[in-house]
Amino acid sequence: WRITEKIKPSKDGTIPRNIPSKTLNYYHLRSFLIKYPKHLVIRGLFPWLINWLYNFIGTNKIGKGTTIEEQFGADKFIETGENCYLGVNSGFSSHAVDGIFGNVDYFKIKLGDNVTTAALNCLAPGVEIKDDAYLFPMAGATKHNIIKGNGNYYFGVPLRKIFTRKT
Repeated sequence: WRITEKIKPSKDGTIPRNIPSKTLNYYHLRSFLIKYPKHLVIRGLFPWLINWLYNFIGTNKIGKGTTIEEQFGADKFIETGENCYLGVNSGFSSHAVDGIFGNVDYFKIKLGDNVTTAALNCLAPGVEIKDDAYLFPMAGATKHNIIKGNGNYYFGVPLRKIFTRKT
């Protein structure tokens, strides 16, 4: 992983798929490299070592006190603050393919401190959630959304703040 990052560092942007490029090749290589260790740890005897694995390999930056449940996606280019909870079967995808043969949008997902995501949440590339935000189950954020946080609760697709009378 580190060798590929030295040769061609990961960065935000759109990767064209209709022309051969080193960026696309290293994107696919990194995807392949992280899948096996991630599934081995998350479904193994010690699933709580996933934070250590991500920080050790360098795929993500996971803050202290963060809990990651079993989920799909969320294996690279994600940055979480401290004391976050990433719920069961959440999908945090730092990449999205536009159409069948379209370009790959590759943007970092950033979570602030004390962010709680419930089960089955989906976050698209470029989403930024500020400190102290809570997502209800089956909520999702589309590309490049910025969620304010400040102790607010969010629901639905696309994410929207829930009002006091609903809670």
